[in-house]
This record gives sequence, C-alpha cells and structure tokens, in this order.
Amino acid sequence: MIIGLFLKHIKAYKGINFIPIGEKYKFVSYIGENGSGKSSILEALDSYFNYKQYPLNKAALNDGITTSGNEPFIAPIFLIEKSRVSKQKKEFEKVSNIFWSIQKKGLTSGAQNSMKEFFEIRDSLKKHGDYSQETHYLILAGENNLNATPKLSFASFQGEEPFLINFFNLNKNYFEVLPTEEKKPKIREMREDLLKLLDTKDWKSFSINLKELFSYVYLPVEIEVESFTKIETNEMQKIFDKRLKNEIKKALQGVNFDNAGGINKNLDKFVSEIESILNNEYCYDTGQKRNNSVTKLDLVNKILEVYFQKRILNKNNNGTLTKVSELSAGEKRQALINLVYAFLKREVKRDKMVIIGIDEPENSLHTALCYDQFEKLKDISHFNQVLITTHWYGFLPVVSEGYGNFLTLVNDKVSFESYDLYDYRAKVKQDIKDTKNRYPSDFILKSTYDLVQSIFYSLKKNTPYNWIICEGVSEKIYFEYFFKDELVEKNLRILPMGGQAHVIRLYKYLETPMNEDTCEGKVYCLVDTDIQRCEEINNGTKRLAIRRLSNKNSVKSTELLKLLDNDTYPTDIEQSLNPLIFQKTIAELSTEAKYQITNIEDEKGNSDFIKNFKNLEIENYFKEANGDNKIEFAKKYIDIVEKEENNEQFTPKWVEEIRTFFN
Repeated sequence: MIIGLFLKHIKAYKGINFIPIGEKYKFVSYIGENGSGKSSILEALDSYFNYKQYPLNKAALNDGITTSGNEPFIAPIFLIEKSRVSKQKKEFEKVSNIFWSIQKKGLTSGAQNSMKEFFEIRDSLKKHGDYSQETHYLILAGENNLNATPKLSFASFQGEEPFLINFFNLNKNYFEVLPTEEKKPKIREMREDLLKLLDTKDWKSFSINLKELFSYVYLPVEIEVESFTKIETNEMQKIFDKRLKNEIKKALQGVNFDNAGGINKNLDKFVSEIESILNNEYCYDTGQKRNNSVTKLDLVNKILEVYFQKRILNKNNNGTLTKVSELSAGEKRQALINLVYAFLKREVKRDKMVIIGIDEPENSLHTALCYDQFEKLKDISHFNQVLITTHWYGFLPVVSEGYGNFLTLVNDKVSFESYDLYDYRAKVKQDIKDTKNRYPSDFILKSTYDLVQSIFYSLKKNTPYNWIICEGVSEKIYFEYFFKDELVEKNLRILPMGGQAHVIRLYKYLETPMNEDTCEGKVYCLVDTDIQRCEEINNGTKRLAIRRLSNKNSVKSTELLKLLDNDTYPTDIEQSLNPLIFQKTIAELSTEAKYQITNIEDEKGNSDFIKNFKNLEIENYFKEANGDNKIEFAKKYIDIVEKEENNEQFTPKWVEEIRTFFN
C-alpha cells in the first residue's frame, strides 16, 4: 500500500509538499473546501499509476519549473508485503534496504528537512512492530520530468525519467560524502547496489514492476458513468474478479496455442506469407521482444470484452429496467459505487493490490443515501486501500477505522490536520484559544450538524442503526466488548464525544427531531458524574435516553441515574467495573505499591476507589500520561476478562440495563 506521498509543482501543490496517507488503516479521507487540493492528490496518483498527463501547477509553470533542480515530481512511499513481489526480488530487496537503513546524519540540512516526514513514518513503523525490514519492502520512489509527453502503457515506457531519491540530494553523491566512520562494508555494499541500479536499464523495469503491483482506479466527480460501468473497460478490468477469469482459462485448456498446428504457428505462417509477397519490404512487428504471441490471457480478456460489450448496466425497479445513462446524477453516483463494491466484495484475493480513489462519494446524493455509500466504502477498505475526498462530515461516525485529513489553503500553501477516526472527537481539543490543536475553523459547526443528520437518518433506515454516545475512547473500548453481540445484531455504533458537555449537546440536538418523527433505531447517551455537574435535565423517551453513572448509594452496584438527580458523588467508568478484574488489571500495568488493591469490601460490587478499595491514589493513576492510562487500562481490562472462564459473570449490572434498552 501507499503510506505517504511527496508532490512538487502538481496542480494545487507548489513547491515540495508531503501528503499524509498512513499505514494503520486503509480508509483515508481528505476534507476541505473547494480548491484546497483534495482532488489534486487523487489525480496525481492517477497520472502516476495509469500513465496520464500530470496536472501541473500553472503558477510554477509560469515561473519556469523546467529549471534544473526545480522540476515537478511525484514520489509515493510504498510499504509492500514481500510475498506480493515476484519479479526483481533482489532489486526490491536492495532498494528497500536503503530506505530501512538510511540515517539522517550525513545528509545536508535541506535534505534532512525534506525527508522529515519520511523518517517520522519509518520510526513509527519500527516502533509499533507490525512492519519490519524482514517482512516488508519500504520504498520511496517516483518520477520527475513530469511535463514531458506522457507514456501510453507499460510497454511504451517513454518520456518521464524515474528517480529514486535524487531530489533529496541522496543520489550517488550521498554515499560518497558519508563520514569516514560510516563507510563500513555494509554501507559500501549498499552504495554499489544503488549505483548499479541507477546506472543501468534495470531501473526502468524496476519502476514498471513496482507500479504493476497495484491497480489504481480513480472516480472523479465528473465521470461518464455508463462508459465506466461497462465491464470490458480498462478501469473495470482492474477490479475484476479473478475467479471468473480462472474459470474461462479452464475452459480453454484444450486450445492449442504454440504446438504444431496451433493458433500462433498458423498466424506466424500467415504473416510470413504476406511479408514474403511484399518482398519483405514491410513487416508486422509488435515492437516488443517478448509476448509476441497470442496467449490464453489474451483470449480470456477478449471473451470478456465480447460478452460484456453487448450488455449495459440497468437499474431494476420492480421489473422495470432503466439504463444507467437515464438515471439522475445521484442515482448514477450510487450505481457506480455499488458496482465497484460488488466487484471488490465478491473476491478479496487479488493478483494486484487495489487502490480506489473517489472524489466526493456523496455528490448529488440525499443524506439518507450517503450512509449506505460510506458503509460500502468502509467495508471494502478492509482489503483494499480507499482514498476519498469529501465535503460531507457525516461519514465521520460511520468510519471508526480510518484517517481524516483536514485541508486548508493559506497563501498558496496546503496544510493538513490529520486525525485517527477511531477517537478523533475525544482527542482533538476544541478550545478556540488552542490554535495548535483546535479543529479547522468551520469544522465544529459542520461536523455537529452533519453528525446529527447522519445519526437521525440512520435511525430511520429499513435496517436501522442504534447508538451509544459516550464521553471518551476508554468507554468505547469497554462497550465494544460488552455489546459485541449488539454491534452485529442491532447495528450498534459507539461514538465517543470527548467530554460530558459534548454528549449532552448532541442529545439536545437529537431530541427535537426524534420526538417529531418516527424512528426505529435508538440512542443511549451515557456520561460520568463529575464533581462539577452539568446542569442539563431530561427524562428522555423510549428511543432516546441520557443517564449518568453513580456509586452514591452503594458499592454493591453502580446505578444509572437521570441528570436531574442532585447527586455529585464522583463516578466514572473506571469505578463502575468488576473489582476482581480491576485488581488484576492494575497489578499488570503498574508495579507501584500505592496503586495496588490489597482489600476489596465487596467482591461482587463495583470498583469504587473510595468505598470498595479505600485507595484514593488510584485516581491519580488515570490522570498520568495525559489520560492515556485510561485507554491502556481499558485495553488490558478487556484482554484479562476475555481470558476468564464464564466471563459473563463479570459484566456489570448497569451494562445489562443498557442492553435491555436496546432489546
């Protein structure tokens, strides 16, 4: 997959720019106003992978980008599982070793600054341990001279000059200027490998083979849907189900291609006879040294083309067929993504890694339909990389495993704010005075209303969603375990809002439309009891409830109280768990004696620090590490309880009360 991208002088991007993509998730979104540079990212990748003319930055073009050293370029950062590479494995290994091993020292200050994001990504890969030099190739490679005539295909590799890392001043000279102590045998060997690759034609084939590992499909806003959805087109072939191709291959097993009397022998004889009549003044030539004959794959592709070119996509409305060309703009967009979803969903094992780039999946769609679109994209992102641009913030609660990149354009420079969608609402500070960590200026307003719309329409679907709205990520971790069955059976979504006030605000926004309209789904809002209690009072309805955790009456069980209760006894979720599992968890996470639990008043009660454990120090443990201890504790707690026999007995009673609300 691609985990980062460097661009220079391409459309909205003047000068060297780094585009965040990421390796943890395969769903990546770019959100921002028109002209902020969202589509430029997808277009640049389309040009790179599919040999199209690059959309260059006009201002840079006028400034003279052909000047040596100032040429436009594109350079993706690739992270590739080694088992996916079958050609030039030695070359891949050599190039990858360079990028896994290269160090900042020895580089010029300018090169270090340009490479900053690359080193940050590589350090993150090494730190988390899911990827390593033994299992994955790490390669930063692209091409420059982008204003040259574009290549037409892999076979006619002309025009652009591929490069490895020369725009970072890390070309051949890099290994010459290393400090003496760094010129060890391994470094010398790496240097020779690099020189050999750059000085021969091997680099051209290496670049081709690198691109051929991927199938990049780009769906711009303006697209001729009818032509695209024809299965014989190149774009659809990129995501085609290889199982069907294999079945056709089996049917062709008896076909004689190359033996005496075979297809290729007869065709060669025919061509030779024609050339002989022409006194060999003319000849038929493919221009290639290889693959001059008809292959089984050629016939497979031709069979698919002939079969499907007679068929066009229609929408079936209870037996009435409507051509996709006659659908509304929104229906066309819906059909397009539905078809891509169907192809990718049917077969997850593919010869090539698929990357889908989609401009504005929500374009021309009603909010109620947007949900389905993003659900499908989220689904296929488990096995394929999905890059989207959007103006619609309502997808944020739908996609919990992905990245959100918010773009702003200031003085012709694009800047990015990137968030993990699993916990973006809980971690991003919204204090307007916090200029470093706050949301983009219009984010709070747009995200709030789009979020409310998203949730409301999701409650009205034929198969409705249900929601638990909570304060933070730690609650989400607990709830994803406690309600794992409801996540599937009840279409339950768990959304952390980043604080009590934000949960209550969302409750208020939902209250009016849910009281005025019929909804099938339900929403349960849950907050802690803080010492500084929020003065918000509401009993709720049978489909919308808000409650808070409280240990005020007893350690035997935690209660779910209405907000109108005057109780101010501090109770958060860490004090509402099973005391025995809590005791084991804190013991594994901390060796400090002050945090250990030596006495439990009621082993069948809750985990109240004051009443049940009589240890006020534990509260300080959850304040350490900027609150991240709450998340680590939640993960370890769930890990321990899952290993317990008859672990249902450790589920708190108040969880069962919430479960009853949904059932």
